[in-house]
Amino acid sequence: MKLTIIIFLCCLVLSAAYSESPLRLHDLAARNGPQLPAVSSNSAVSSSTKTASSSRSSITSTATMTASASTVSSSISVDPRSPPGGVSMITPAITASETYIKVGEYATFSWNYTSLSVTPSAVNVEAYCSINKYYYPIAENLTVKDTQVVWNTSGYQETASIPLLVAEYTLYIYDASSNPSAVASPGYLAPYNNLVFGVYTPQPYTPLNSYQCATCSASFSLIGRNVLRGTLAMSLISCLFTILFMMR
Repeated sequence: MKLTIIIFLCCLVLSAAYSESPLRLHDLAARNGPQLPAVSSNSAVSSSTKTASSSRSSITSTATMTASASTVSSSISVDPRSPPGGVSMITPAITASETYIKVGEYATFSWNYTSLSVTPSAVNVEAYCSINKYYYPIAENLTVKDTQVVWNTSGYQETASIPLLVAEYTLYIYDASSNPSAVASPGYLAPYNNLVFGVYTPQPYTPLNSYQCATCSASFSLIGRNVLRGTLAMSLISCLFTILFMMR
């Protein structure tokens, strides 16, 4: 009997001991608050290394972009005292007194560039007519190596929506990225417009007895006939007076 009581008391003591341990751990956790997981020193060093590497990469990229922009800027730098680029005509010669182009034939234009520091990516060649204010295309998107064009006036006239007029034209050679009336900067191609030429259309043959002068005036012809008659009459009177004087 005594042995049974002793065993029962031991069980109670053990049960009380195990039940108090979780409570004490729970109370300790409540007093200290939630605990964050510790960060190892290796992770901190790795993070710092990544940040430093990113900073160096950003600095290197910025320096590269700045150097690249500086290179591009310096590659197109032109002395502001330099004159604009120009065109020197070879065919037809600018010294020629008059130049005429007959519709139906081929017209050749050739030239050289002068004082050109910045090469245009493309050049247009056009003929401007002041009567209808129209730029007739001769050649488009030429390179600076292409310094001669041959204009097929017959082929153009057959397919053109705006046909060539019998009139005077001004030849324009200019940078395709600009316009014919632009003011060029130093070293850049200035629009050329110093060549004036005439364009005419040949007329069909007309017999002389059927020809009528389009620029002649009927009133002028009448005056001319009257003057001729007066001149003949005065000549005849002069002759009569001369004969009478000689007969005396």
